[in-house]
Amino acid sequence: MRKLIWSGVVLCGLLVGCKSTPEKTEEPAVTQPEFQPGESPKNTTSQEGKAPIQQLVMDASAQPGDPLTIEGFRAFRDVMDVSVKHGGGCKDHVYSLAWDGELREGTDGTPVANLVLMHDAQEDRCKAIVMATPRFDLKPIAQRFREKYGKSSGAVDLALQGQPTVRYEF
Repeated sequence: MRKLIWSGVVLCGLLVGCKSTPEKTEEPAVTQPEFQPGESPKNTTSQEGKAPIQQLVMDASAQPGDPLTIEGFRAFRDVMDVSVKHGGGCKDHVYSLAWDGELREGTDGTPVANLVLMHDAQEDRCKAIVMATPRFDLKPIAQRFREKYGKSSGAVDLALQGQPTVRYEF
């Protein structure tokens, strides 16, 4: 009999506890710009389009550095946005985009710029998942195209390790 009464008390306590839990209100949805195929559909913490635009690093022997995952990238108005994901969260990470300065001919005849995204985690050993969208100036690639081909406008395919190429038109 004691077990039956005790079970009833516990059950009533659970029901009252569940009923008094406040309901969660939904947070407003984060809007993001439309991405095309091959570009990142992920939200980022760097406020898309608000991160400072960094200069390209001219380096033929650049290495990627600390691990990261490239979620996608796009080129728009002389700026390349790269959506990345990596571990960390305790220190500011440094991203650089290296280019060897060469335009190679692609399979369809469009020049290709081979790029390397470099990541320095600043010895950050934290385990949070960090998402960011560093931005890079593409004007040096357009300038090299103008010098090499003598045209004021054109297109270059941007090749970034492990990603489909993205066409940069200027």
